[in-house]
Order: sequence, then C-alpha cells, then structure tokens
Amino acid sequence: MIERDPTLGEPLVEGLPYLQAEAVYAARYEMARGVDDILSRRTRARLLGRDASGEAAPAVAALVATDLGWDEDQQQRQVKAFRALLDEERAAAIGHELPETALDATAGA
Repeated sequence: MIERDPTLGEPLVEGLPYLQAEAVYAARYEMARGVDDILSRRTRARLLGRDASGEAAPAVAALVATDLGWDEDQQQRQVKAFRALLDEERAAAIGHELPETALDATAGA
C-alpha cells in the first residue's frame, strides 16, 4: 500500500508508531467500522495517547471515509462520538489519581 501511496507511510497519530496504512488496512481487510475501532482496537493509539488520538480523529475519519462509504456528515459523527468517549474516560479518572495514558503510567516505573 505504501509503495502505491507513500503518504500512507506517515504517522497515523503524532508521537505514536502507527502508520496511516494501518488504518486503511483495518478498514479494507479487517472489517473495522469506525474511528474508535481503528484508534482503540486495531491500534492502541487511544490507550497510548488519548489526547493525540482525539486530535488525529478527523484525519483518521477522512482517511478511511471512501473505504467505509462515509460522507462528510458521517465523518463528523464518527469524530464527535470518539471524542465523547475520550471525554467520558477523562471524567471517570478525575479524583482517582489515574494516569492520563498508558505512557504516563510507565513513566514512573
């Protein structure tokens, strides 16, 4: 895929090792059905970098939109739903002294 489209070799989420090709592959060949599916299950971007994943969500939605048959409205709904999950996760951690992400948890180890 990257040979045909070198841009797919670029990072999917800033600061994480996942490539754009992984999102496209997940949509085309692994039956990934949404932004959360790609950023939480097909990669571990949400776990490793919640805020960076939220920032990348619009680009991820646009990247897989053609393969998943999404129009602009569906892309926006996917991003909104993903970011709502991030907000719920963040709110659940308040008062529990939980690390922001998995990377924060290992930093003190």
